[in-house]
Amino acid sequence: MKSFSVYLLLFIIVFKVDVFGQKKINEKFKKETISRIDLLLKENYVFPDQAELISSYLNKSLKEGKFKKYELLDSFAIGLTKEIRIVNNDKHLGVWPAFVPVKEQEVSNNDYQIYLKNYTDTRKQANGFKEVKIIDGNIGYLNIDFFLAETNNTIDAYMSLLANTDAVIIDLQDNGGGNPKTVNYLCSYFLESNLLINTLYFRQGNRKEEVITHEINGKKMIDVPLFIITGPKAFSGAEEFSYNMQTQKRATLVGETTGGAANPGDVFKVNSDLEIFIPTGTGTNPITKTNWEGIGVIPEIKTSAEMAYSKTVELASQAAEIYRNKKASESKKLYAELEGILDKPTQSYSESDIAKIDQQILQIFTKGKDLNLFSEGEINFFGSQNIKKNPIIAESIFKSNTALYSKSPMTYLAYGDILELNDKKNLALTNFEKSIALAEEQKAPYLEGLKMRYEKAKSNK
Repeated sequence: MKSFSVYLLLFIIVFKVDVFGQKKINEKFKKETISRIDLLLKENYVFPDQAELISSYLNKSLKEGKFKKYELLDSFAIGLTKEIRIVNNDKHLGVWPAFVPVKEQEVSNNDYQIYLKNYTDTRKQANGFKEVKIIDGNIGYLNIDFFLAETNNTIDAYMSLLANTDAVIIDLQDNGGGNPKTVNYLCSYFLESNLLINTLYFRQGNRKEEVITHEINGKKMIDVPLFIITGPKAFSGAEEFSYNMQTQKRATLVGETTGGAANPGDVFKVNSDLEIFIPTGTGTNPITKTNWEGIGVIPEIKTSAEMAYSKTVELASQAAEIYRNKKASESKKLYAELEGILDKPTQSYSESDIAKIDQQILQIFTKGKDLNLFSEGEINFFGSQNIKKNPIIAESIFKSNTALYSKSPMTYLAYGDILELNDKKNLALTNFEKSIALAEEQKAPYLEGLKMRYEKAKSNK
């Protein structure tokens, strides 16, 4: 038994049917196959009562001769899938020819060419993330065809390009689904951490698994306007992402209703010739207390597949402008608060006064960072601008930068510089040492320069 992404399942189904499904079968094979499927469903299907109904219906169909017309393995698999889904329309349930290792087949040149083409096409998909770009109006666009496992680095790379956009569009129209952990990782870019977004129940072991958002390696985009393009080909994991964002009121969905497959599962071996995918679990959304199985995820803005992209860009452009105006207003307010502190003389301030200024400046820059207004470099610029005008205020600004960007060697270097200037040489050396330690850990290319700076400060003590 092995778990697969839905996209890969679809790929494998097509490939197997084309290459391995042209085998002739007899009535005995059909009867034994249905008997085996009967057992697998009763043992593994997440809904035992539905398993009984499906098994009864399959056996009834067999007795009525519905499978007599199928003489080849591939057509029989297709017929089985159709009959299995009639009972409850579970689109995850499916039967297809089993994979036969190359060494066990007589592979023709044509078979190999089919394999090579599919292999090459898959490599071109960049781990399922088909396209990323920034559209006019500073709108980020990400087109995802499927969610593979262990592709977090690809997500981080693509999302880093979109990190400073004013709206994001995620196109899932052709996304066949995939790995739940990968879906959750992308969800975590747009939602607060430690948020319950789904609870999975698995029949085996009668166990539950909570799906909770978490920290990511990139920058979260909690308040950036988000739009998702959907359609009937959006399936399973693509639907999960869309449903999570919709129920959390985090995104606007545009397009057509999705496929309606919510239940995760596994591939089981029926016999040497056939395999079946059986849902072994089901999900429950914490807000709706249900899922999208058999219904699909219904977009707020309904439009045709042909019009979905242009309509989404139109909506995203409007949202991006509103978002920019909001950020400008927030930025203006923070700048005013900061200027009120920067303009105050500090010559006669006590230590408690300085501590209060430290706290005020840290609060301003923390809020600014959370609102995506102040980067490490921008905070460093504010500090540099005040070195001559007010070195005490500058020290406080550089200090706040070490708190907000604690993994950056350069923040500790800048803080050490101002501490040395303000005749706090021991504390300056401590920060230079911290800068060097982080640079060593990160294998930073400027490590030797930091060491030279430290030695110079040490000799001037």
